[in-house]
Amino acid sequence: MKLRCINIVSQTPEALVKFYETVFQASANQLVPGRWELPAGGVTLVFTHTGGEVIVPADSCGLEFEVEDVDGDYARLQAAGLPVGEPPVTYPWGWRAFGIKDPDGNHLDFVQFVGHT
Repeated sequence: MKLRCINIVSQTPEALVKFYETVFQASANQLVPGRWELPAGGVTLVFTHTGGEVIVPADSCGLEFEVEDVDGDYARLQAAGLPVGEPPVTYPWGWRAFGIKDPDGNHLDFVQFVGHT
């Protein structure tokens, strides 16, 4: 079994598409009106429109992406004007990470294994 895609619904999917294109330095394809697909590390992110309100609870599940240079990605996203917040931190279990939220409030973590401290 292999995870193929993650569907993210939004009242403003165009804003999400722009945000995620910046994050992943990739272009989304609009296959049909109101549906975009963006390749992201072996998985496809799918953005679709919903007329209903999308409420993201603060303790909801987020997306985690392993990167090669967490500090470099932090600097790149900060330079692109995205709300990156606190700089990366290294956790005792060996991962260095930072988190951001997309325009709808979905949480994304970017992580790099740096070894146990």
